[in-house]
Order: sequence, then C-alpha cells, then structure tokens
Amino acid sequence: MNKKLIALAVGSAIGAFGASAAFAQSNVTLSGSLNFNYGMFDNGGAGFATATTNAAGVSKIKYDGINNQESQWAIAGEEKLDGGMTAFFLCSTSMDITGGTAANMCARNSYIGLKGGFGSINMGNYDAPAKRMSALYDPFPISAAMGQGAQMWNATASNTVNGATPASFSRRQANLVTYDMPSMNGLDASFAFTSANESSAMTSATTVTKPRMWSTMVNYTNGPLGLGLGYENHHNYNPAANAGYLGGNDTMVSLAAGYQVSSALRLSGIWNSIKYDKVNAAGADMSVKTWGLYADWNVTGPYRVRAGYSVQASTSGSFGAGAQANTGTIGSWQGNGGAGQTGAQKIHLEGVQALSKRTELGLTYAQISNDRYSNITIGTGGANPNFGEKSTFMGMLIRHKF
Repeated sequence: MNKKLIALAVGSAIGAFGASAAFAQSNVTLSGSLNFNYGMFDNGGAGFATATTNAAGVSKIKYDGINNQESQWAIAGEEKLDGGMTAFFLCSTSMDITGGTAANMCARNSYIGLKGGFGSINMGNYDAPAKRMSALYDPFPISAAMGQGAQMWNATASNTVNGATPASFSRRQANLVTYDMPSMNGLDASFAFTSANESSAMTSATTVTKPRMWSTMVNYTNGPLGLGLGYENHHNYNPAANAGYLGGNDTMVSLAAGYQVSSALRLSGIWNSIKYDKVNAAGADMSVKTWGLYADWNVTGPYRVRAGYSVQASTSGSFGAGAQANTGTIGSWQGNGGAGQTGAQKIHLEGVQALSKRTELGLTYAQISNDRYSNITIGTGGANPNFGEKSTFMGMLIRHKF
C-alpha cells in the first residue's frame, strides 16, 4: 500500500479520536525498516574466570539465535507556517517480529520542532549529535552482533536520561534539545544539551550539582571527501560511583573521515578519545582510545560487501590498582591502573544481495578478540565471554525497508 495512503488512514483514525482537523493539512508519511539476523553464537572457551585471578573459567555453550537490529516504524510530518517556518515531528517505534519486549510508542528517535532560514530546533528523545556524526561513517548498525557499541563507545544507551548507563558515549538521549544549523557549502553542524528532569527529587540540601549532557558535531562534505568532528561532555555522571554525582566531567572527542574512491567503493574511519574524570570518591580517572576502519563496496550488480576492523586500546589512568589487583569496571571496560592488556579487537564482514531497492539478503560474520583482562561481548544477542577469550557470530541477515 502507498505510504501516503497508509499515513492518511492513520491520520483519519487519529481524527476519529478528536484530533484537530488541521492534522489533515500536514504532509504525513509512514516509513520503516525490518533488520534481522539468524545465526550461531560461540562465546569462547574457558579463558580466565575473572580479571583478578589466573583461574580458568567454564566454557560457554554455543547456541543459535534470532536478533533484531534496530527495526522500527516511523510516522513523520511537517506543515508550512507563516513567516517561512515549518513545524515538523517524528515518532519512531521499535518493531520486533520475534515477540521481544514491547516498546512504548515513540520510544526511538522522536521529537517535535520548528525549522526555517535559521536552521532547525527540536526537543525530544533523539540521538546525540556526536552519535549522528559517527553514523555517517560507519556502515554497520550500532547494536546486534555486527554492532560495536560496547567496544567503540562503551555500550549503547537507548532512551536514557542523564546518569543512566553513565559510561556510554553512544546515546539516544531523553529530554534533549537540539539545534541544527543551515547547511552551508557542504558544512553541517549540530549542538544539543539535556534538561535536568531527573533532578526534580533533589532538595536544597543536596551538595552536588545536576547531571547534564552537552554534545556537538561538525561535518564537512566536498565531492568524494567527508570529514567529521564530534565532542560530548557528561557533567556529573560519575560512571563508577553508581550515579553518585561526585562532580567531574567525562568527555569524548571523535574524528571521522570518508572517501568515495569510486561510484562503487567508499572507505571510512572513526577515532574516539574518551576520558572519565573523577569516577569515584578517590578522584580516579580512566582514558581510552578506540578506532575503526570500514569499507562499503558494491562489487557488481546487486552484490555488495561491507567490512570493518575496530580496536579498543588498553585503558590508561589511575582507576584500578593494577593487573590482578583490585581491577575495576567502567561500563564494559576494565581499568587496572594502566597496567595494559585491557583492550579488544573486532572484525565484521557481511555480503549481501539486493533483491530489490528495498530488500537485502546476505551472510554475516563477526569476531571479537579480548585481551587478557577484557571480556567484551560480540554484541547484542551474545553473552560475555571469559576474560581473554574470543567470541564469534556467523549467520544470515534479511533487511526490508518501506
């Protein structure tokens, strides 16, 4: 069925429940995508049971699983206003055909805003600008077995408020206000900050300040070349202190570049420098560098190959007393006072055939190799391996857009 016909039916149904007649004057569309994979997870052998002993762990079992890779449906609309402005909205909702946990309406990227010659401003539940910049250069989804959320950005935080999933720097952030500047000669920029809704329970006797996030990005495109810069600050998130809000600023700087080598091949890369400041009462800190290289190649006709190699370097800083001596965890990453061997490396590869403009079918493979004091999972659907172990996923995927 035509998208606009479906949208009109949705609009009519809303109108039946008392919506304003003005709704019919908006340009409303319905779209979405279904992205699923099925395959075998191997979460590794015995490895080391913990990061603080040399005792061997118990081997994990192999199992097959079906995984949802960010499938969703979305209603979007806009309406021309006086003065050259336009009102717009987006409501995105998870769509899980596996019978997974139900999600609230508009629980994915969703907002309402105004745009005009000044650019656009919106508020809602939305990807932070630094995350949106990285998505321009990473051909893989952020979650599921092919994603790199845990390795590159220390987990993926979805629909989260300040201080929730505090270690993550890949955030779909609730209560976010975003400004996007007008595009100028290939230059785009965005700035966003969070409100402090969750501070409503604080009293005047509270000695800490309110948690807040700031995120910005700049992206420049000139012919085949793309360059991106992202910056994000988490104020009073304190990821190792159970959101104790002890003060401090956690930061991420991201650099990205891409080049369209030919009409069929694009190469790209992302580099992140993440630092956690005053993560506990002792004032410890931890820093991590991560990077990834990617290729998206339309080999011939309907056949395409996507490949990636990503690295999380060993952590540094004072957090954690040393290897096998009171190591500590911030999100997915181990801190051991900079003693080393806390990183991980991942390869991911998929080959697909386009059955139409909207449907892809393909095969996928991913492997993550953990250093001695690391046990990062292969991705959503996999289980944490023992320390120092490899995890793999091999399977098939199907994608359909509408």
